[in-house]
Amino acid sequence: MRIKRNLLLLAALTALPSVAQILPNTAYTVQSVYGAGWKGDGGPAVDALLDGPSGMAEDSAGNVYISEQNAGIIRRVKPDGSIERFAGTGILGYGAAGLAALSTNLYSPTVLLIDNDGGLIFYEAQYCRIRKVQTDGTVKDVAGTGRCGTSLQGISGSFRERKALETDIGSIGGMVVDNQGRLVFSESDRNVVRRIDSDGYVRVIVGTGDAGSTGDSHEATSATLNAPAGLAKDPAGNIYIADGFSCRVRRLDTAGDIWPFAGAGRCAVASDTYVGSSSTPLERVSSIAYDSVNKAMYIAMPRAYRIVRMDIDAARIGLYLGNGALGSAEASAPLSLSLNAPSTVLVSARQGVLVSSQDSYQVYKVQSGVVTRFAGNWARPDLGPNCSSAKFMRPRGLFRASDGSLLVSDSGAGMLLRCTDPDAIVGIAGKSFPAGYTRGDGAAASDAVLDQPNRILQTADGRIYFSEATRIRVIDPNGTIRTLKSGLSNPTGLVFDSLARLVYAETGSHRVVQYDLNSNTATVIAGNGVAGWLGDGGVATSARLNSPGDIAYDSKGNLLIADRGNHRIRRLNTDGTIETIAGSGLGLSYADITGLQARKTGFGSMDGMTVGPDDRIYLSESVRVDVIDKDGRVRVITGFLGEDDNGVSSYLDGPLNGADGLIVDSAGKLLIAVRREGRIFSAVPK
Repeated sequence: MRIKRNLLLLAALTALPSVAQILPNTAYTVQSVYGAGWKGDGGPAVDALLDGPSGMAEDSAGNVYISEQNAGIIRRVKPDGSIERFAGTGILGYGAAGLAALSTNLYSPTVLLIDNDGGLIFYEAQYCRIRKVQTDGTVKDVAGTGRCGTSLQGISGSFRERKALETDIGSIGGMVVDNQGRLVFSESDRNVVRRIDSDGYVRVIVGTGDAGSTGDSHEATSATLNAPAGLAKDPAGNIYIADGFSCRVRRLDTAGDIWPFAGAGRCAVASDTYVGSSSTPLERVSSIAYDSVNKAMYIAMPRAYRIVRMDIDAARIGLYLGNGALGSAEASAPLSLSLNAPSTVLVSARQGVLVSSQDSYQVYKVQSGVVTRFAGNWARPDLGPNCSSAKFMRPRGLFRASDGSLLVSDSGAGMLLRCTDPDAIVGIAGKSFPAGYTRGDGAAASDAVLDQPNRILQTADGRIYFSEATRIRVIDPNGTIRTLKSGLSNPTGLVFDSLARLVYAETGSHRVVQYDLNSNTATVIAGNGVAGWLGDGGVATSARLNSPGDIAYDSKGNLLIADRGNHRIRRLNTDGTIETIAGSGLGLSYADITGLQARKTGFGSMDGMTVGPDDRIYLSESVRVDVIDKDGRVRVITGFLGEDDNGVSSYLDGPLNGADGLIVDSAGKLLIAVRREGRIFSAVPK
């Protein structure tokens, strides 16, 4: 039976190009105009773009597999250093088992593991499933129902014992195959380690389901864990558990008892050095890797920006990789490297020690005491020859300046760019490394490091305003960057009102705010700060919004709000009242919505929204782009049209993968930032 997903939880569609109809578009001409969509497949891995490298595994032939959580793919680095896509279409969504790996949709693959038969086991985080690319190249479901499980706290052991494909799986932090060939996996949110036994049942082998750090030297099923993450195994069959929030590593012996292995009875503080005996305090631990040749354990501590190494025979811990600071220092000396969010450690038979860094979009290699890049290269699109072939990583925000140039915020590369005629591209702001590092205020914008820039606009006086993860910044005409507002919760939409006040949607605080630049005062104009759907017909400041995104004024001065969590577009009228003008509240419709009334239509993620000069509303739902005409009817412009009862999807112009920011001109020509393809498309009415 085909599973359908409620897209209240999804940002993309469950669709496979191999079972899709691509229909001609009679209303618009759609084509890629900016961005090469280049990811590096077929070339050197060190030049590739990795979008959220997470899990890693190595097979007996020396191929290294890297899961890209954000892109929904798994790639393979061959022994000659070239990279290729191994699994996933790059279209996020549900992919049925039995298809070839390259034809299967994946959504957030993370932990990887080579099985004893050479197949690749992976965890698909969005659906909480364990799956496997078999040696014949097809995908098989191993465990999980597709539903993410809830806490195991207080649930009896008999309830937990179910067949693997009938068992709800939680958030997996690590996997290992034991000496009997059984798959063992940790569930961080459930505080347990479970195993698929030879009879096909899933059973708890460590943990009670309660969060804690008790039970050492006793039977492991009576012990408590606290967000267990990575797993490792030694040749004798002992399994090691990164007991995440307990800030230590524990050992499960072959008799089923649990023992302390590394770390103290407390988490590290600022004065701790991570050097000393095996009981040296550690920060929160995530991935671990056992080195059987050198009899050592590598332990990743993402919040400490470090990897430490434990000499097992000497029972000593020492620093191994990372300078302990979030920053942009690339270095060949292991302890001088700025290591941002190390996600996985892998001991490679050929490459030394590999460490993936999600926030740096790279995999590092430590060999013979020297650090080099193994895979991934932070995008530098401003160095490209032109905008049409730029190597965008994740374009999101677009703005057409008064001089005709196009401003682009590349969230993945952490850069602001300008495309000018005839086809030139220049950098406005942002250095190439890394996300989350906030140096730059008071200096040249070109030297600043940006934190996931989202929406962007430019005023007539040449000032450029843009939103980041926690703040809004401005670049003055002289090129100096400064912070305008900080301490915000995911500010998204940006627009100026008729009185030159900056209006922005604060997504995480569920409100829309008006900011007077002259008086430096902020006033909430919609939303009471509580997530929900409430208040239509009343005063907007008493209403509830849910993760508002893009905002735009219509010709009458009303402010339209993409109320994303509610799957509605709401209008803040000039009299201060609010009402819904589009969206039924349901998620993405699987039927063709063309011709339907917008108020009765289910919309998806509402990633982007803009209003044309004729008051038509343009909306991107990640997998499609729509227009709401002045009579309230909806038309699909490009992307997903619908899905029939046999699971065959129909598209205009082919699938879209992450349609985001939109702009439209007076002639109705639309530009669409498609973040996961690294491209900007145009849709021109015929």
